[in-house]
Formats: sequence, structure tokens, C-alpha cells
Amino acid sequence: MANLKSKFDILRGWPQQSAVQEDFIIGGTSNGHKHHQGTWVSLGAAYTTNNEAMADVDSSKAKKCFLIIEGKDDYSSQFANRVTVLLGGGYVVRLDGDTARVEVAQYAAGAYVAGSPVKVLNGVIALAAGGDAADLIVGTVLKYDANSKTLDVFVH
Repeated sequence: MANLKSKFDILRGWPQQSAVQEDFIIGGTSNGHKHHQGTWVSLGAAYTTNNEAMADVDSSKAKKCFLIIEGKDDYSSQFANRVTVLLGGGYVVRLDGDTARVEVAQYAAGAYVAGSPVKVLNGVIALAAGGDAADLIVGTVLKYDANSKTLDVFVH
């Protein structure tokens, strides 16, 4: 599947560099996860996403989370019942927090400053707490623009 109507930007690291895209069958939507671009999923067995609510998609030792670059807000994804995610790290993504432009804000509210560690919480990027273990951290804030409501994150 191609990234046709992106609602966020990959600034560095994909498609020519370190990040790899892969398509996964949507494992179910019964728990309310909309599988939209810019949100995160964890993976289940046999090339599927886990059937879990957005509130259950958190970075932890038990499961790794991956960024959706083509989701169900795109017709080809709806038709194929698949989402395209970026595997690995080493890319910079610009996330949108303005719900006038995107249906689901792609990061949680917080006091973002350059250098802040971030994790996945409830299916979106959130500030990591001081006591969070290193394996919960998925990236580092590079820039937050309060005027445009965008957040640039380097995903490790």
C-alpha cells in the first residue's frame, strides 16, 4: 500500500534510510481502536495488529508499539483491511495535535520541550515520567510548535 493522504510527515529516515514499512492485517476493531495514521499499534500473531482499545496500546516490556503511516482513514487500507506501520526506529516524525485537521490527536497534551523523552500511552505519544523505565521510551522530542500544534519526535 502507498502512503496516499498523509496526515502527518516523516521528516527523516523513511523510505530510503533506516525505517522499514510493513503491512499488517487489522486484528479487529471491536475495542474501538480506529487505526488512523499517526496513531500506534502493537502487533499480534501472524501479521496482525492486536485487537485492543487505544487505551491499551502502551509501550512496555511485554509489547512494542509501531507507528501507523497508512491507516483506516485511507480507502486502500479500508479495502484491504490492513495498516502500514514503520518497523524499527531511526526516523523523525511530525505529529499533529489539531483535531480540526485530524480526527484523533496524534499526541497527548503535555509540556513538550526539546530533549524530553516520550513513550506510547493510549495509542499516542505522551511525555515519559521521570520514573519510567528506559524500555518504555520510544523517542525524543526535537521540537514542539504550540501555534501549529505539531510535535517533531525522533523515534529510536
